[in-house]
Amino acid sequence: MVSQSHGMLLESRKVSGFGRVPRLRECLVIYVDAALDKYGRAGCGLAVFVRGRALYTESFGFAHVGGSAQLEAHVCAAALDLAAARWPCHRVVVRTDCAPVVRSRFPSSETFRDAVSEVRERTRRGHRVVRYVSRKANPAHELARDGLKTWIKQTVRVAA
Repeated sequence: MVSQSHGMLLESRKVSGFGRVPRLRECLVIYVDAALDKYGRAGCGLAVFVRGRALYTESFGFAHVGGSAQLEAHVCAAALDLAAARWPCHRVVVRTDCAPVVRSRFPSSETFRDAVSEVRERTRRGHRVVRYVSRKANPAHELARDGLKTWIKQTVRVAA
């Protein structure tokens, strides 16, 4: 849980000495990961850090028709949307362990190409970027697995 004063810090905006241009605040690091099983059940994990401390974490599950790289790209795009909506005056680095999302210059399939385009449209040079992180160093990895497990349990209860 984040203290009230810390949350207030992130909600406030500073205006630069030049007048109307809002000055960017500290950098948020958003770790994302997705887990997909062979039945199209997916889990998503999201962990937002500021100054090395967890600010916000979430995990959830849902149905997904498509590949795992496409899913990771959609999750990265959603993280960029979340950052733009909740913390518009902060620099943002989204970290994913899916190398194709970060490094693909010419995505192979049309659906993956569309998903990577979503990510690229939401980035702003120097302010909102997507970078690679190893799976071991990604705190969202376990959150994604938890989200998948939760979705599987819900699916089993509905079927029973």
